[in-house]
Amino acid sequence: MAKKTVTSRPERERTPFLVIGSGLAGLRAAIELSESGQKCILVTKSKLTDSNTIYAQGGIAAVDPLRVEKGLDSYESHMDDTIRAGDGLCLPEIVRRFVEGAYPDAVRFLIDHGVPFSTTVEGEYVLHQEGGHASPRVYCREDYTGQAIEQRLVEIVTDDPKIQILENHAAINLITRNKIGEVQSVRDHCLGAWVLDCETGLVRTIEAAGTFLATGGAGRAFMYTSNPENATGDGIAMAYRAGARIANMEFFQFHPTVLYEANPTDPSERRFLLTEALRGESIGGRLTLSSDSTEDFVLSYDPQGSHGTRDVVARAIDTVMKEQGLPHVWLNVTEPVTGKPPEFIREHFPKIYEHCRRKGIDITMEAIPVVPAAHYTCGGVLVNESGCTDIKGLFAIGEVACTGLMGANRLASNSLSECAFYGKLAVEAALGADLSSTVQRVTVPLWKGSTVHPEINRSMLNRFWDTTRATMMDYCAVNRHEHRLQVALDILKGLAQITDDIYLHFYPTLEIIELRNLALVARLIVESAMYRKESRGGHFRSDCPDRNDQLYLGATIIQRDIGLRILNRGCGSSLLNS
Repeated sequence: MAKKTVTSRPERERTPFLVIGSGLAGLRAAIELSESGQKCILVTKSKLTDSNTIYAQGGIAAVDPLRVEKGLDSYESHMDDTIRAGDGLCLPEIVRRFVEGAYPDAVRFLIDHGVPFSTTVEGEYVLHQEGGHASPRVYCREDYTGQAIEQRLVEIVTDDPKIQILENHAAINLITRNKIGEVQSVRDHCLGAWVLDCETGLVRTIEAAGTFLATGGAGRAFMYTSNPENATGDGIAMAYRAGARIANMEFFQFHPTVLYEANPTDPSERRFLLTEALRGESIGGRLTLSSDSTEDFVLSYDPQGSHGTRDVVARAIDTVMKEQGLPHVWLNVTEPVTGKPPEFIREHFPKIYEHCRRKGIDITMEAIPVVPAAHYTCGGVLVNESGCTDIKGLFAIGEVACTGLMGANRLASNSLSECAFYGKLAVEAALGADLSSTVQRVTVPLWKGSTVHPEINRSMLNRFWDTTRATMMDYCAVNRHEHRLQVALDILKGLAQITDDIYLHFYPTLEIIELRNLALVARLIVESAMYRKESRGGHFRSDCPDRNDQLYLGATIIQRDIGLRILNRGCGSSLLNS
């Protein structure tokens, strides 16, 4: 990788395509561009391998056409499971296109590019059945699927001369035609981005005919999260500032099972995830109220019990913890509960087994203490069926985007499939559009911002960072209420103003950029949660506990200078075109 790392670049660069983010979505887009004969610049704000993709333990969901022919699975079943999890807000035509393309355009692509999914001794692919799925259809590499995918695709892009990699480069803002003072148009046009070289401090102007946001989600907006430190909602914040519509930010999925540690080394660090597969039908793990119990307490909240969808299970855990004053609940995957011998668990979940063992827990012999944590951003930048945003030349793919697939809650393991699938679709859309003509007629200025270089008080930034995340965890987590949301909004409005002032008066650093984006996205989440006065999917309000299809059967849209509204679904059309 060293030979591709750039240490000195000019202040201005031009490229046909710019990809921001190095998870599965960004890597797929870059590879797809290259295989189409196009050059691109791939920007990542840390190392190439530092993305949320590597933490995806469970796998990637897809229905193999051969299993359909044998009657072992069906597209209709995967579609029904996805729509059920989405709690009324999935777009059926988007879901159908996805489930039919997930195998040939996502899983098959990965197999053909050398991702080593787990197989049986007979050579068949190991398929897990995770919570919410009616059939086994989740491809995996033991319990480190995301890591296996990321490592292989990084090898490919690193060796590709048509892909220029800029590591340790953080996008500050998108460059749009309206933003730089050109004649204001109804539909703006993205011309690239201003990007900070975190090692040298130079802000580069990168001009591009097409720009792909693949920056992931915003889990770090919450104090307890399974996400890495770089999941700060950068793409959502940049797109919002550029004027794109943002959708469904209130729907934040909390993973029901992350490892509980009474005294973690760093209270704000990423919490270790315990994959959905441990609770799926294939394994049969149960959530209990004590370490020696085998009774599935989630059955009191949902007929599927511990095998239910993430929103239901996370809410059940949160409720019982608060009612009984419990610091955590227990996940039991021992042989008496699952019927799986210790060697089976060790073989299929080696990373989880070793991590827990280092923490003093033998998961084959004892229950695991678990709590819910912020996990997945179900909303994001509004796109059409091909990943196009409101802004011409700007595409959003992966967790940063709201496609209409996830609805109010994500079905387990659909996310990696969506990343790979939309990475392909968005590139096809970009190559089929006339993007270069406008770019060639516009003079893009170099970045203009504060030239003040004083050392920012890091402890002050850390306090703002912690205040933002604690506010979200205390007032806008699993269980929400109008009064708590109003408190959160009052705090976050002030923090957003402060972070904007810091950005305007200090030369940018990665810490300033991330804090500014995090504070903004946290505010968008709270404002959207206040607007939707019902409970649905990953959004539960104890003051409005019922679903209200009459008023809220549509996407929650928030846009700069326009505010909030519900965008009703258009039958047979994407959200963007509704």
